[in-house]
Amino acid sequence: MKKNIPPFILLFTFLSFVLLTSQKCSESQKELPESNVYPVNPIDFSQSMLLYIKSELPFRAYLDTLEQINLKKLHSELNTPNKKLAFWINTYNSLVQIRLLENPNLFEDKNAFFKKNDILIGGEKLSLNDIENGIMRLKTDENITNLFITKKFMLKTLENRIHFTLNCGATSCPAIAYYNPDELEQQLEDATRFYVENNCEYNAEKNEVLISELFSWFKDDFSGEDGVVEFLKKYNLIPKDKSPTILFKKYDWGVKPANFN
Repeated sequence: MKKNIPPFILLFTFLSFVLLTSQKCSESQKELPESNVYPVNPIDFSQSMLLYIKSELPFRAYLDTLEQINLKKLHSELNTPNKKLAFWINTYNSLVQIRLLENPNLFEDKNAFFKKNDILIGGEKLSLNDIENGIMRLKTDENITNLFITKKFMLKTLENRIHFTLNCGATSCPAIAYYNPDELEQQLEDATRFYVENNCEYNAEKNEVLISELFSWFKDDFSGEDGVVEFLKKYNLIPKDKSPTILFKKYDWGVKPANFN
């Protein structure tokens, strides 16, 4: 026996569909906000912000600029992978240091420290996790709080050497440097080599290699454990003809602010 669907249910279903469709359309048509605030050069700005923090100079003006920055113009200026990486590495490292300076106790709650989306960039709220994992690691999972911005600024391909440039405030983190697009390839190589050489111990007798726990957390960025081994061989830390057992060195999460090169 055929049942008639009550008219109010049909109306509710129709209105729900219209609302959902309009939301999707408006999201796809959404544009980056514009403002009159924009530094002369975003790379110079990001480096200068780091320098002020390192030199213990007042940095509030930099945060004010970042909070009101013209995102549409920033997007057009960061028009190469190297420019994007240099800007976001410098900005991420600056924001971590500022967070440690303004609220060092927050570091005890890692979830809040990295995932709280209270960082204003061009009027949009982001988290440190959004910048690292959304923009630089191309993630779009539920941990990303601002998919609109992260997708707009997201790199096209993953650069796994970023893990040796990003300083999260812990003792075991890589040191902070000033990155710029023109020298980025050499800077990435230098940072990577320095970090892995100082955090890798190969035991020939046991055919074991002890490496930073970073490689455990982000092994997928290196194509798994086999990829990690090949990565270390590239830097001559493991004999080319060996396939050692990987052991991970416990990460020191003790807070270490101002760890600059």
